[in-house]
Amino acid sequence: MAQSALFFLIVLDDDVRTRILSMLKKHKNFKVRRVFPDDLSASPQREINSIILIDCLSVLTYGVTVISSLQSSCPDSKLVLLCRQDNRHLIGRVMELGAYGCILEPYEEWELLTMVRLILSGRGVDRTMNAARTRRQKDAKE
Repeated sequence: MAQSALFFLIVLDDDVRTRILSMLKKHKNFKVRRVFPDDLSASPQREINSIILIDCLSVLTYGVTVISSLQSSCPDSKLVLLCRQDNRHLIGRVMELGAYGCILEPYEEWELLTMVRLILSGRGVDRTMNAARTRRQKDAKE
């Protein structure tokens, strides 16, 4: 995967964090930052088109409203839930609050890379649509 991506990890489960970091470090175009939800509210940390990976332990610890908070402070980021089998009940609620997707354990590398590929390919579509909307708005003003 040649495209670059910035990942923010909000992962409290040590085993999950180790596994995900191991996968992401294999790709030199991926940048990874471990953060806490409050870190993403600060403007220096916010970066357009980042991918936020959050585990179910973080959602349980900070509360499900952390998803809404992250969505409002990082509207251009895509949020992906890393969910353990015993916390599947969180998936529906997290998706309703705006998460892009979910990956269930055992967190296979191909699943993560597929999700990243879809996110990155969608960015091109988003940029094209935004450019067309800007042109239409500009034409309407003239």
